[in-house]
Amino acid sequence: MSDQYSAEGIQKAIRIHGAEDIRLEDISSPKIENPDDAIVKVLLAGLCGSDLHIYRGREGNFSSPFVMGHELYGEIVALGPSFGADNGSTGRPKGYSQYKVGMKVFAAFSVSCLECEACSLGQTSRCTESLLFGSPSLSGAQAQFVRIPKAGGTLIEAPVDENTGHEIAPSIGILLADILPTGYFAAKQALEHPNLVPLLHPKLISAGIGFIDPAYASEVSASSADSVAGLTFAVIGLGPVGVCALVALIDRLILQLNKTSTNFNIMAIDLLESRRVDAMNSIRRLKDDRIRIGSLSSKGNPGVYISFLAPADVPSDTCVGVLEVVGHPSSLSLAATMSKPFGVISSVGVHSFPNFPIPPPVLYNKNLSFAFGRCPVRALLPAARSLLARRYSAFEMFVEKTIGFSAENDVKEAYVRYNRGEGGKICFDPWR
Repeated sequence: MSDQYSAEGIQKAIRIHGAEDIRLEDISSPKIENPDDAIVKVLLAGLCGSDLHIYRGREGNFSSPFVMGHELYGEIVALGPSFGADNGSTGRPKGYSQYKVGMKVFAAFSVSCLECEACSLGQTSRCTESLLFGSPSLSGAQAQFVRIPKAGGTLIEAPVDENTGHEIAPSIGILLADILPTGYFAAKQALEHPNLVPLLHPKLISAGIGFIDPAYASEVSASSADSVAGLTFAVIGLGPVGVCALVALIDRLILQLNKTSTNFNIMAIDLLESRRVDAMNSIRRLKDDRIRIGSLSSKGNPGVYISFLAPADVPSDTCVGVLEVVGHPSSLSLAATMSKPFGVISSVGVHSFPNFPIPPPVLYNKNLSFAFGRCPVRALLPAARSLLARRYSAFEMFVEKTIGFSAENDVKEAYVRYNRGEGGKICFDPWR
């Protein structure tokens, strides 16, 4: 099969036909359907935990098979007539004037036009044009070619390593398509919540930031947050997204150490010992003496202390913030149990179960706050790119295996292993 794009050609793609029914098939190549479209030759596609919700049959019924996957790195091979400096691109997202055939790109996992009200507010995951790659509404990235709607906003030029001047390795750069911004989003939602302002930014209280009135603060004689022995956070779920969330949380707390003498404790939690070990190895690669692997009772110079625990071993009522990355009722219930009063639970796991597992009296009696939802990847890309530059070493061995399209059984086995939680991040090379 030719690696040259043809609108009339045939391509290989991974399609789902029903629960746990994945097939590698020959299908028609995509075509330009709208002036804002691009066609990208997929050079690397990710297998994400979110794909497993569809694989397990939890995302509802669909009438016909569709191509899976929403993480991709590739090369632009065709552009619609909206692209080019002379084609009316003035005043539109800069991609319409700058993107050219032959450019290497990533794509945000959902369509982001960068022209609607939601996008103007940074809420790109709720763009009025939003479609999710790898869903019944939009063919996915686990294919040799993929159509990108609103490509001037959705596509992202492949970043360059500031130290070498070369393009970042695709196996690391592909993390920017979804899981690294999502991990960063999980940390950001918790750390910037008003409930945590008095703990992380006590000096802002006098300026009226947060919900504590400065006049009230002046009457309180209790110790300020600057003298607190330590603040405890948790990350529930240590798959690839969970490790990204853990790295993002550590990075933000390290920056916070410059503003306070408080120690920070993080409980990194997963049912599988293998994932706890893999996550610990990723953190050890950071080589930062302020990051310490140790128990919650560790004492010493200000730093971020991380312990890796099974769910059965975590204490109750200890956390000011919990990042929930699993998307399961049991993990939400655990997050509520672990939270202190006025705790914040930031949930980025994809929830497909219809009922909320935490009784309202629990929420009321602990004053818990929740922040849920899909990450606005396109808006958070600059921050995620900076995080990647600072903590690059944590991700150098992140992709455990790359699977080719030469054998359908290899593709099926990749899904089976990932569904069982075996190993790390898996990617597909459609041309191997």
